[in-house]
Amino acid sequence: MFRRFCFVLLLVPMALAQQPSAGAAPPPAELRLEDVVREVLAANPALERAATLVAAQRAHVAQVGVLPDPSVTVSWMGNPVPFQVQDNDPSSYRGFNVMQMLPLGGKLASQREVARKDVAVEEVSRTAAQRDLVTATRGAFFDYRYYGLALEITGRNRQRLEQLAEITEARYRVGKAMQQDVLQARLQISMLLQRTAALEQQRLTSAARLNTLMGRPADSPLAAAAPESDPTPLPALESLAPLAEANDPMLAREARMTERESSALALSRKDSIPDLSVGYMFQQRTGNSTMQGAQFTVNLPIHRERLRQEVAEGQLRVRAARQGQQARRLEASYELRQAYAAAQTAKQMADLYDQAILPQAELARDSAQASYSVGNVDFLTVLTSYSAIYSYQLDYRRQRADYEIAIARIEGLTGDLDAIGTAPSPTEAH
Repeated sequence: MFRRFCFVLLLVPMALAQQPSAGAAPPPAELRLEDVVREVLAANPALERAATLVAAQRAHVAQVGVLPDPSVTVSWMGNPVPFQVQDNDPSSYRGFNVMQMLPLGGKLASQREVARKDVAVEEVSRTAAQRDLVTATRGAFFDYRYYGLALEITGRNRQRLEQLAEITEARYRVGKAMQQDVLQARLQISMLLQRTAALEQQRLTSAARLNTLMGRPADSPLAAAAPESDPTPLPALESLAPLAEANDPMLAREARMTERESSALALSRKDSIPDLSVGYMFQQRTGNSTMQGAQFTVNLPIHRERLRQEVAEGQLRVRAARQGQQARRLEASYELRQAYAAAQTAKQMADLYDQAILPQAELARDSAQASYSVGNVDFLTVLTSYSAIYSYQLDYRRQRADYEIAIARIEGLTGDLDAIGTAPSPTEAH
C-alpha cells in the first residue's frame, strides 16, 4: 500500500508537467500573411540596422554646425626653468592666450543643413528597405503556400492513381486488362512520389526563406499557410503610374540625394569666404606691469584652383544625383508595367484554368474512365487524362500565387492599393 501511494505521488507531478499551462498561448493553427509581415517588421535585423543608421545620422547632426573647439596656449619667456621669469626684464613673461575660430558666411548653418539632408536620405532608405522586405515577404509567403497546396494536390492525385491501379490490377486478374496497364499505373505513382520529394524540398526552402525574413533560425517550424482568399483586385494601370511617381521609395531616395548634394554644393561655394579667428592674450611680468591684448587672424583662401575644382565636383555630384533620379523614374515605370503585365497574364491564366480548362479536363477524365470500363478506349487514354488534370491543377495554383506576387511588387512601388478603383473586367470593358 505504501509503495502504491509513493508511486502515485511520483506520477502526479509528471502528469501536471505534461499539461499546458493556463496562460500559455496555443500554437497557431495556420500561418497568416498579416502575422508574418508584422513579425518581419518587428524582428528583421536588416530593418533594425536601417533604424540604427538613421539614429546614428541624427546623432551626427549635433556634431556639425557648431563652433570649433577653442585653443588655449600657456607660455613663458626668459628663463629655462618652466614658468619662471627674469626680474626687471621687460621681455620676460609668463602668460596664456585663448583663440577661437569663427566661420563666416553662414558655413555653420550650411553644415547643419547638409547633415539634416543626410538624415532625410537615411530615413527614406529605411522606408525603401521596409517596402522591399514586405514585398519579399509576401512573395515568399505565396510561394510557401503554393508548395503546400501542390503537396496536397499531389497527395490527392496519388490516392486516385492508387485506386485506379487497384482497379486495373483487379481487371488484370480476371483477364480484362493488360499487364502493361498495371505497370503504367505504378510508374505514374512512382513519378508522383518523385514529384512529392521535389515539392517538399522546395517547400522547406520557402519556409527557410520566411523564417530568415522573420529573424528566426532557418529551420524553425512553421504552420501551414492560411487558405487562399479572393484575389486582390487589380487597379487600372493609368491610376498606378502617378502613385509610383509619388510613392516609390527608391525614387524618393534619389530626390533626397539631389537635395543633399545641392546643399553640399552651396557649402562648397562658401569655402572661398575667409574665416576669422579671435584671440585674447595675457602676460605677467615680474617687476613690470601686466600686459593684455587681443589677436585677430583671417585665413586667406588663395588656392583658387582648389576651390574651383571643389565647386566643380559639387556641381557634377548634383548633376549625377538628378540623372539618378531620372534613371530611377524610368526604371520604376518599367518595373510597374512589368509587374502589371505579369499580374494581368497570371489573372487571365488562372481564370482560364478555373472556368474552362479544369472543368473540361474533369469531364474528359470521367468520360475516358467510363469508356475504359466498357472497353472503348485504352488505359493510356485514362492515365493521360489523370496526368493532365494534375498538371492543370498545379498550374492553376501557380498562376494564383504568381498573381499575388505581382500585386506585391506593384504595391512595393505604389503603396497600398485598397483605396484605388479596380480595372474593369473584360466583360465590363466590352
